[in-house]
Amino acid sequence: MRYKFICEYNGFAFSGWQEQLKNSIVCEKTVQTELERAFSIALRQKISIVGAGRTDAGVHARGQVAHFDFEGEALNCHTLEKSVNAISDKNVCIRNLEPCSKDFHARYSAKERCYQYTLCTEQIVLGRELVWVCGYKLDTELMEQEAKFFLGEHDFNAFSIPRNDGKSTICTITEFRLEKPVGMALRWHICGNRFLHKQIRSMVGLLFDVGRGRFAPGTAEKIFSGEFKGERTWAPPQGLVLEEVRY
Repeated sequence: MRYKFICEYNGFAFSGWQEQLKNSIVCEKTVQTELERAFSIALRQKISIVGAGRTDAGVHARGQVAHFDFEGEALNCHTLEKSVNAISDKNVCIRNLEPCSKDFHARYSAKERCYQYTLCTEQIVLGRELVWVCGYKLDTELMEQEAKFFLGEHDFNAFSIPRNDGKSTICTITEFRLEKPVGMALRWHICGNRFLHKQIRSMVGLLFDVGRGRFAPGTAEKIFSGEFKGERTWAPPQGLVLEEVRY
């Protein structure tokens, strides 16, 4: 039987979501390996976890979705959820554990993934691990204008770190919206059908460069067309949170 759940984690504690192997040996602590350890202990058999998105080291999640298969009697999901949360690292937890269709796949069944990225224009202490303290006064109007260039279907290869895996680099962005600023915080909501390696951090980094006056509005369009070749800022991982996966 197949089961799915929602996962929340603090990315600072892990080297990303995906298991990392060196000579067939797990070499880094990741969210996937930690959950597989906890589930395997609780169920007394090896469990493999599949996640909806492969978040990078330092990136957080409130709404990561994952699934696993278990051969045996139907599980008591409430009891298992409590057990896994008691066993696993305190920087990760699961909720809404439930059986699902065998056809459900956390990654391939997903229609849309929604993230938020938060910048803070001045120094803070509380909540610092969840934001990018950029230390600049930013022109939000220019940033919002620039963000519109990302909407729709584009080849985002120039806004990513290529994995050279032969897969398409075309993505469709359905939302790139700035929440009404509250105090020093600028929070962007970004949704799309898929995202490439470090794509969101690249896009936010460009908005930062435009907002602080380093580049002129319209730079995103020049990058898409291959006209722009300069160095750009890449936003750090700690401001990025996977909020929701839609099916």
